[in-house]
Amino acid sequence: MTAIATPFPTVWHALLAEAERDPAGSRLTLLPEPDVAEEVGYAALVENAARCAAALAEHGVGHGDRVLLCLPTGAEFLTAFFGTQVLGAAPTAIALPLRLGGTAGFEGRLKDLLGYLRPAAVVTTAAVIAALPRLTDVPLVDGAVLQARATAADAPRHPLRRPDGAETALIQCTSGSTGRPKGVVVSHANLAANCAQLTGAVGWTRADTTVSWAPLYHDMGLITGVLCPVFVGGNTVLMPPTRFLRAPAEWLRHLSAYRGAVAAAPNFAYGYVTSRVRDEELDGVDLSCWRMAFCGAEPIQPATVRRFVDRFTRWGLPAHAFTPGYGMAEATLVLTTKRLGTPFTYDSIDRQAAVTGARAVDVAPESPRAVQVVDCGEPVAGTEIRIVDDAGTPLEEDRIGHIQFRGPSRTAGYFALPEESAASVAAPDWWKTGDVGYLRDGGLRITSRARDLVIIRGANHFPSDFEQAAETVPGVRLGAVVAVGHRPEGADSEELHLIVETELGPEHHPELRRAVAGAVGSRTGVSPAAVHLVPRRGIPKTTSGKLQRARARELFVVRPGLAGSDGA
Repeated sequence: MTAIATPFPTVWHALLAEAERDPAGSRLTLLPEPDVAEEVGYAALVENAARCAAALAEHGVGHGDRVLLCLPTGAEFLTAFFGTQVLGAAPTAIALPLRLGGTAGFEGRLKDLLGYLRPAAVVTTAAVIAALPRLTDVPLVDGAVLQARATAADAPRHPLRRPDGAETALIQCTSGSTGRPKGVVVSHANLAANCAQLTGAVGWTRADTTVSWAPLYHDMGLITGVLCPVFVGGNTVLMPPTRFLRAPAEWLRHLSAYRGAVAAAPNFAYGYVTSRVRDEELDGVDLSCWRMAFCGAEPIQPATVRRFVDRFTRWGLPAHAFTPGYGMAEATLVLTTKRLGTPFTYDSIDRQAAVTGARAVDVAPESPRAVQVVDCGEPVAGTEIRIVDDAGTPLEEDRIGHIQFRGPSRTAGYFALPEESAASVAAPDWWKTGDVGYLRDGGLRITSRARDLVIIRGANHFPSDFEQAAETVPGVRLGAVVAVGHRPEGADSEELHLIVETELGPEHHPELRRAVAGAVGSRTGVSPAAVHLVPRRGIPKTTSGKLQRARARELFVVRPGLAGSDGA
């Protein structure tokens, strides 16, 4: 692996340096509700973490342990996260249940995680503790009580220590995982390297304020919203994801008010603010400060980007602010990113050449054979990316194949899963991402995940191609289409099924199904076997907002009676 020079060997070194440099300097601002702001300076964060660590030690947490954090975005999360690290233990953050009245699914997932990670403690809310029966003998710690202890000036402090780079900084449970949980082990050295790689690639400095709503249990939210700002010593502003979903205009108003230069979100969020925010909600908003609008975590749709940029340049959004990238938890976070100030670009490639010849061949964007693929930027410093065929042979540019990477932010593997870890590595040290794409002019393009390919009569098809075609039909919710393959019992090949969200009434469904089938068939040459219409928010998503293809296929295609889809 290629080493990379970092200004600090760990994020903790950076945090302590900034706290000592100016105790009244950089800070985290928490915005839980409108007109409510709570500020935590870096020096106070260090003190709170030290007292939190002493309290966790009393619960039996020690060096090398795991601590499960199930907390909302806020001071309690930050204190528990850094307090866990003070002890040399590894925090793992998970999402709160959406509704405490229906915790059966959450209880099952929690049991799986407890059995897998074997944490020394679970830090969560009083409501979760009260709603769930006692699952194990693992101590359940009330986050609010822990925060009160951590902010009490007379509470004992645990000695501070600067961790070794080889120690585990956190364990990130992969989003959208099905079945057995998989926890990506991220070392302090991995984390520092990736923070240095990302901030160095885009010129992110302590002068830049970050404004983030992305959930802290997701690597994008945690690293871009907290750990990169700490690494460079800058300010960060955090709002809960529930506030963003309820009132997306608040994100833009906070960016304007705090002069935010950095914010990150998945593709769906940019479409969400574009369609949901009203002009009158943006009175006085100035987005000229927003230089880095990072986008990743799910496929990036050019149409979404165009609508977002066209809409918000009227409020000062810089023309080249949109910053696509590609990454994964196994790389800590980021592998590639567009460089600051460069334009957003995408290729229009020939569908037939892509699916039958595994080649990226340009065609006119308006061609019915065109598939649009976004340039996700060049690899960050120290990271190498290659494309290989099914036999593992490296391919040249414009050849479509399996994406592999290596670099200083690459995980050593999954926690307590040696076989899965070994299977993910191609000798000597290339990590198999499970994604399919190609390189062009040094930039990476993602065409699909290998497991999501739809294979019809021996031909591979990218689900995004079908999904983009369906989204051209009026009445289809943008960013809310899933294309899956399904082979009926006794059939020789898969057939195409489309699961489509719509807000149109049932009287319009027959016409909408015909229009979707026609658009997909004329554009791709493949006629859907069925178009399943579901209401808004009917397609299941991960806690980070990604569409769950496997789950949607199970609900609406394999066992449609479970979900009651309107398919034909």
